Amino acid sequence: MTDAARNFVETYERERDALPGAGLAWLAARRADALRAFADAGLPHRRLEDWRYTDLARALDKATLSPASQPSGVVELPDAAERPSIAVFHGIDRHVAIFVNGRLQSDLVAELPHGVTLVQLAEALGEPWARPLVETKVATQAGNVIALNTALMRDGLGLHVARGVKLDKPLHLIFLANDDGASHMRVLVRLEEGAEATIFETHVDAGARSYFVDLVTDVSLARGAMLDHVKIQDESAEAIHLASLTAELGAAAKLSSFSLTLGAKLSRNQSFITFKGEGGEAHVNGATALAGSQHGDHFCYVDHAVPHCSSSTLFKTVLDGASTGVFQGNVMVRPDAQKTDGRQMSNALLLSRDASMNAKPELEIYADDVQCAHGSTIGELNRDAIFFLRARGIDEHTARQLLISAFLDEAFETVSSGAARDDLRALAAGWFERHQEKTS
Repeated sequence: MTDAARNFVETYERERDALPGAGLAWLAARRADALRAFADAGLPHRRLEDWRYTDLARALDKATLSPASQPSGVVELPDAAERPSIAVFHGIDRHVAIFVNGRLQSDLVAELPHGVTLVQLAEALGEPWARPLVETKVATQAGNVIALNTALMRDGLGLHVARGVKLDKPLHLIFLANDDGASHMRVLVRLEEGAEATIFETHVDAGARSYFVDLVTDVSLARGAMLDHVKIQDESAEAIHLASLTAELGAAAKLSSFSLTLGAKLSRNQSFITFKGEGGEAHVNGATALAGSQHGDHFCYVDHAVPHCSSSTLFKTVLDGASTGVFQGNVMVRPDAQKTDGRQMSNALLLSRDASMNAKPELEIYADDVQCAHGSTIGELNRDAIFFLRARGIDEHTARQLLISAFLDEAFETVSSGAARDDLRALAAGWFERHQEKTS
């Protein structure tokens, strides 16, 4: 067992009686079982196929892993001029919940539509709809790390939307870090039949530098339910960000998830999608822009367990300096999952000869009446396109920025909210400008 893994086990032994839901027998058993599973498997390393490009064990051995402190006093937000991500979505009418160092700091929304319940994690864990979410297990190498979060989850939210109800405004979850340490958070989402909701996420540092974010979001969509999920990750340049999304889709349910990755020294976004009823749709997309020695990993596993479902995955990655990008996608089509439509694509743009991209899209098909495709491209900026723009009076700096924005734009088009889409485009367009200022 590595020092980091031992640190997590000791944290559990020391604090288990103070963790939320400690009085619930089923949860205590679930936590203990998860800790045993984590201790047996250890932290992921490159000898595991699902982690062959990302050595989380080695990265965490150098991180600050004691629990992040409870914030006291006023927490200052980062300057929007330096970290524009903090201002994204602010022009959209929305509900807001703010976390600092993994602890909820804002009052939860009081005026919600009838049939919508939004509660802190400790209260959510006592609800009948939450237990199946926490007890869900992901049977892959990539999903083993979720056991760590299950054992140590300290705070988070539970959102329940009743049958046929629509959340009136997007719910914006803002995660700030102003202390070096580890934060283990859990978000539980259950949408009943025909319910609809939109969730925004923003992750950004507020003074902390070297810290570890461990977030798991569990989603359960009943028949005909619809969830839109949009995430921005702009952590400190020394942070480690690990986020896992698990989703079970009932018949005719629809999930749309998008992530924009700009920050962290090492980040990994994981998505585990399982179709439980026919006619479901899942769209998992994202855009990444990294520089320096940043490492960004996206892993997506889609399990077509029933017929007549569709999934699509598109990730656009821009890499500069000595940064590294990773995309691993797996579409599993079970023997009875006829009429499946599963597609995945990874496109990477390298701005430096020192940057590197690893892509491994996979299809595992055991049915014969399906439409499935995957692909991957890695390339540089088109010199002819730069020449074309410069010949029309556009300087090289602006020409490169225009081409990068155009490259990422296909991914942004997958975001259903027009206002959110515009904010993401503006943030990504500014990334190149800010990066150039730092390197000039």
